[in-house]
Amino acid sequence: MKAFYLELHNPLPPRFRTHRARVWLAIAAMAAAGALLTWRAVDLQVLQHEALSGLAQSQFQRTIAVKGKRGEILDRDGRRLAVSLKAESFYAHPDRVANPSRAAFRLSEVLGVPRERLEERLRSNRPFVWIARQVLPGEAKRVHALGLEGVHALREFRRVYPGRFFAAPVLGFTGIDTQGLEGLEYAYDSYLKGAEGLHVVDRDALGRTLLISRERVLNGGGSIRLTLDSAIQMFAESVLTNAIARWEALRGIAIVMDSRSGEILAMAQVPAFNPNDYRRYDKETFFNRAVTSGYEPGSTFKVITVAAALEEGVVQADSLFFCEEGEYAYYDGVIHDTSPHGWLTLGRVVQVSSNICAAKVGAALPATVFHEFITGLGFGKRPGLFTGPDGRQLAGEATGYVLAAEKWTPVDHAAISFGHGILVSPLQLITAINAVATGGWLVQPSLVKEVRDPEGRLLEQPRPGPRRVLSEATAATLRGFMVDVVNGEEGTGRRAALPGYPVAGKTGTTEKYDLEARGYSKTKHIASFVGFVPADDPRLTILVVIEEPAKGRYGGRVAAPVFREIAARALPLLGVWPKDEVRHAGLADTGSAE
Repeated sequence: MKAFYLELHNPLPPRFRTHRARVWLAIAAMAAAGALLTWRAVDLQVLQHEALSGLAQSQFQRTIAVKGKRGEILDRDGRRLAVSLKAESFYAHPDRVANPSRAAFRLSEVLGVPRERLEERLRSNRPFVWIARQVLPGEAKRVHALGLEGVHALREFRRVYPGRFFAAPVLGFTGIDTQGLEGLEYAYDSYLKGAEGLHVVDRDALGRTLLISRERVLNGGGSIRLTLDSAIQMFAESVLTNAIARWEALRGIAIVMDSRSGEILAMAQVPAFNPNDYRRYDKETFFNRAVTSGYEPGSTFKVITVAAALEEGVVQADSLFFCEEGEYAYYDGVIHDTSPHGWLTLGRVVQVSSNICAAKVGAALPATVFHEFITGLGFGKRPGLFTGPDGRQLAGEATGYVLAAEKWTPVDHAAISFGHGILVSPLQLITAINAVATGGWLVQPSLVKEVRDPEGRLLEQPRPGPRRVLSEATAATLRGFMVDVVNGEEGTGRRAALPGYPVAGKTGTTEKYDLEARGYSKTKHIASFVGFVPADDPRLTILVVIEEPAKGRYGGRVAAPVFREIAARALPLLGVWPKDEVRHAGLADTGSAE
């Protein structure tokens, strides 16, 4: 026993003591490592879970915002003027494209995109790049046939305008993300645009696409139905195009309004553009000048001047005015007429379109009274053509420009009386002249007949009712004056006469203001004609504006025939037929010109 006890309690040799220390050290190290691993697991899985999950998703997922289907734009009879069709958009993961140069070359041949641009994208360090958006079906099929690794597709919608140039400045167009950029597409974007959805592209650790999922349903946008009549719009565009070519003019505008309701049946502009490929066209063609721009109306504004004087009682229908034989020294300038005239009645002043006598009629009105009358007809204000269902005035309408009454000089007063020194939009002018056709009621113009939400429910659009701006007697007197403009022997609008239909109208010829020369041009003019038909029961009010005709000058010669042709084609469509007992001369290309 003693020997055994001594054997147990004798100190171990040094080599055995060193071995035991190492064992304990290893155990301690393993315990520390285990504790560290446990803490790291807690840190990664609990404390940093959200941050690391986001990082993982950014490496293996790509979220792409995609717009829902944009709502349709229809004409008054439901014909589709703007629609959204399914299309494919192609993207790439550059790190998965084996040969960027070859891939760019093959894609360029199919898509027509410069090879250099595609190769730059395919060599990008970004995990995701767009190759082409909203590709046409034929091209999309050819891209798929290439079978390129790292190139994939997802579904989007492409905006299409079936009529191409048809009513293009009115409709406008959308951008690549189907956001409205011009025209009705811009003004009503908040109602037409579809809800934004999210596509989630999942990839594996090697960057290969596994699936494309949609995070939420892509709701479509609402729709709008216009007052445009496609047949009348087509006629207006055709006649206007021929006139622009004949007179070698810069551009032209024609508006056709339903006299009773104020609905716009046609709003034509030449030259136009193809909104399906708008980038190829000059930006000058994008603007709907009938609504968004102003011009000096010239002699068409004399109707407004005479209306104000009659309403205020400062003149009578049979009042006489001396027209100074065509030349009138006024303050530091001279007012001219195109033909010399002596004493004329008020009706004859309108018929022959005397600037001198119009200035005298306007001078009979105090500036404040004249100004109030002008603004009361809507000049200097938005006409309210673009109005949302909530009554909000939408973007795009020009207010024109009316000088404040307290700033009028006698020269300003005279110039405004015959349509200079004031800017009006074509829409403002036709709306004011239509008040004569309605017997003195100002009817707000409308272009959008209905707005519906994505579920097809009709959104009521508040629209003010007509308001009286002229007495019935004044309107009747003016109507007679305007009939004489077309039918009188010296009437400046004889080329607007239409057999079987009494026509009332007024011509206009304006010298364009030259900003560089700081004065009115002697070579650049605006020729216009505005009127309504039939004069005894108006159904259509039409305005024609021809800018810078190179081979003509006067509204009676250049614009009046366009009015006649549009009216001749449009009236039968409304069921308004000529009366055998009513015949008018003046169709020949002769007669006086204002």
